[in-house]
Amino acid sequence: MFAAAACASAPRNPVLDSYPAGIIGHTTVIYYEVHGRTFDEVRADMRRLGPKVADSSFVGETRSPMRWSWRTESTNGICTTRDVTVSVNAQITLPHWTPPTDTEPGLAAEWARFVTALETHEAGHKDISAKAGSEIVARLRALSGLCAQLGTRANDLAHAIVDKASDEQKTYDAVTRHGLRQGTGFGGGRSRVTLFTANSPMVLLTPPLPGTVRAAFAVSIDRAFTLTRDVYAAAGLRINAADSSAHALGDSLTVHGMLTRFPASAIVDCGTLAGGKNADSVDLRLFVTSHIEPRSPAGSWMTNTVRAVARPAGAPPSACRSLGTLERLLVDSLRSRLAKPEP
Repeated sequence: MFAAAACASAPRNPVLDSYPAGIIGHTTVIYYEVHGRTFDEVRADMRRLGPKVADSSFVGETRSPMRWSWRTESTNGICTTRDVTVSVNAQITLPHWTPPTDTEPGLAAEWARFVTALETHEAGHKDISAKAGSEIVARLRALSGLCAQLGTRANDLAHAIVDKASDEQKTYDAVTRHGLRQGTGFGGGRSRVTLFTANSPMVLLTPPLPGTVRAAFAVSIDRAFTLTRDVYAAAGLRINAADSSAHALGDSLTVHGMLTRFPASAIVDCGTLAGGKNADSVDLRLFVTSHIEPRSPAGSWMTNTVRAVARPAGAPPSACRSLGTLERLLVDSLRSRLAKPEP
């Protein structure tokens, strides 16, 4: 898949090894070597050698499998879990580049900035798994039940937490625009730039994104962001991930047929899918994100984006085009809430 080399000389970013108390965490970093003296040469080498997902090339990838175990104590046919242990073994793939003597001006500084941003983004994926590991420990600790059923019950709880974390990973990429809001666009200040994404199973980042709706509000960024949580709930959305510092949040969900009062075909256009089906008759994976930005000391912008992938049974996934319906609904809902007097 890629040429890899363990590079002992690469500096170790502390965010890669940070784990919460109560779980066993270990991070292995695998570096693939890239070469070049210009922005274009380094970029081309990353495209050629970086991790591959569905025939697309990415600059970084994080895999963080978990294992859990426990001991049981039995009293009168009732068993209780003891000594719950969860281990998270993150495997993070990153590029490594050694500047040649005739490096293009500005390239070394841009590389240092880019790698730090990429490490931060990939560490965020690791942190989602670590948080799930902590939740498994908390939910399985002192769990009681019939001895014949306890093991199945505990494993079902753990697997449900892992599934939720998988959704949170996708939402994290949606909220951060696959790391671009964290600075993972390499050479972003240059006129010739190709935006690479970090780990993502779908490539939906071709700007401008159709259906994106941006609206101005005469309220502070903090108030708009706080009310956006209520806006999501009213639209039948959950907040799977939020970044308070960036004033961004989002939801990832699967829709079949309807979302609140809207048919799926009123939200996105998937064209004619395999078997003549449309968006209303297949599973539709939606990634909804909202970003609040300052417009003035007393004003703010709300930017809503919906990305979607149709998953017809027995056929490959297909990217869909947002119609802007859900994005406008969120704007109108926030405007309606701001029209009401504050309590």
